Amino acid sequence: MAKIEQLAPQQVSQVDLKPRGRVYPSPVNWRDQFLYQLLPDRFSDGNENQKELFDRTNPLRYKVKEKATWMAAGTKFVGGTLRGIKSKLDYLQRLGVTALWLGSVFDYANQNFLEIDPHFGNRQDLRDLIDAAHDRNIYVVLDVIYNRHLQANLVRVYQYWIGLCDCDGFCVDIDQLLCVEDSRKFNDSIREYAQSIGKDNFLIIGNISSGNIADAYIDIFGRHLSAVLDNPTVAKQLSAIVKGLAHPNEFFSNYDEATFAGQYRQLGQYHVSILDHPDILSRNVKQRFAAHTDVPHLYEQVAHAVGVQLTTPGIPSIYYGTEQAFDGNEAEHDYTIENGRVAQERYIQESMFGSDFGAFQTAGCHFFDIDHPTYLRIAAIARIRNRRDEIGKALRRGHFYLRKTSFCNQSFSIPSQGELVAWSQVLFNTEVLIALNTNASEERGAEVTVDAALHPSGSTMSFLYKSDWTDTNLRHPSRDQSVTVQHHQDGRATVRIDLPPSGMAILAHL
Repeated sequence: MAKIEQLAPQQVSQVDLKPRGRVYPSPVNWRDQFLYQLLPDRFSDGNENQKELFDRTNPLRYKVKEKATWMAAGTKFVGGTLRGIKSKLDYLQRLGVTALWLGSVFDYANQNFLEIDPHFGNRQDLRDLIDAAHDRNIYVVLDVIYNRHLQANLVRVYQYWIGLCDCDGFCVDIDQLLCVEDSRKFNDSIREYAQSIGKDNFLIIGNISSGNIADAYIDIFGRHLSAVLDNPTVAKQLSAIVKGLAHPNEFFSNYDEATFAGQYRQLGQYHVSILDHPDILSRNVKQRFAAHTDVPHLYEQVAHAVGVQLTTPGIPSIYYGTEQAFDGNEAEHDYTIENGRVAQERYIQESMFGSDFGAFQTAGCHFFDIDHPTYLRIAAIARIRNRRDEIGKALRRGHFYLRKTSFCNQSFSIPSQGELVAWSQVLFNTEVLIALNTNASEERGAEVTVDAALHPSGSTMSFLYKSDWTDTNLRHPSRDQSVTVQHHQDGRATVRIDLPPSGMAILAHL
């Protein structure tokens, strides 16, 4: 791993922009990646082997006795570090993550943009983490801020960090007071420097506070932002259709190519799909997807919300803890302890590693459970998406089609809420079919439309994933489960799919 200087320059004019050590090349296309967003303070301190794993079967075992102490801990630094993140790369790789998205690591509190926040470690720790991630073919994206007052200096500051730590992208918060032209100049300067040292596709994600200005910041010619985060409405729609609370069209109409937004969503490389993203949650009621939910198959339902992200166009991003079905929400606030609605965001920033502010109102236990039902299912779906063959490429780069279904001999149509919904990703002559039961309490089955030209009558589609498989089959899928394609007199081709409550399946011709 590259050794870098310990001391930061005292002023911007002193920064050295030469790369330290190797320069890890950019991915060909960021839509091939699966992002995992984490907060350095809340993810890992590297000492989980000294604590016990949270017991899902006995959730009260580690519950705090004094809620006031737990609440107070959530307003402070709890001890996560960059070294801790490095120690969990195996956990992340097994989940299928291909890119880390780190919350801010810079010392913004002291207005020192040239130094790492000492709570998280030092500059060598950041470089070591990124080198170790690159050794596993995992990219690293950093949160950064910029504004119109400090722009000229910040350009050189962030160029310096690229050369120093070898990061692969930035996510930038865009202030509406910053004009589009100033933003473009900043991004041009960052991208040109990255290209000059060998990072030809440096990612710049825009976190834009208003969906109304998103179009202005997407430059399909690559001179501006690489992509923007989904807006709160889309994230809400995703949650609603997975829970069976909305008609599938409310979410899937976002891929309607009659609109500009639908066109760039179909392309998949210009938007980052999000679920439990903290900034989005902070603009609404602060609660994770799993909050206030008592459905019998919650773990599967959470996994399949991420499953939708992984099987539709876009750059999918998971927020840490979602793979462990974290259910943080602002209703955990006790107004008899703290009078007033303050620091509500703490409740969606639970600790993973056993601090005094653990998830589910716990302390002293960690949540890195590779056998968790949600973790296992996300990993199984991500494994299919990450395949290097035509099936994986179709999931990552294919064209999205919402499929009509029929149940109980009704006419084929897009199903209503709470029913089995299906869609395909098609790339050239490969179709990957995905089906999701949005009913959380009852089984659902339907005849699902597939591409008749790609599937002759009597051919088969094999299950690549089925959510009610055993843990062993989720890790090592069997190839002997398939369904037969039927052709109808009207030319329609269909397969029959039956799913348990909150169940999901992925099929393709092998």
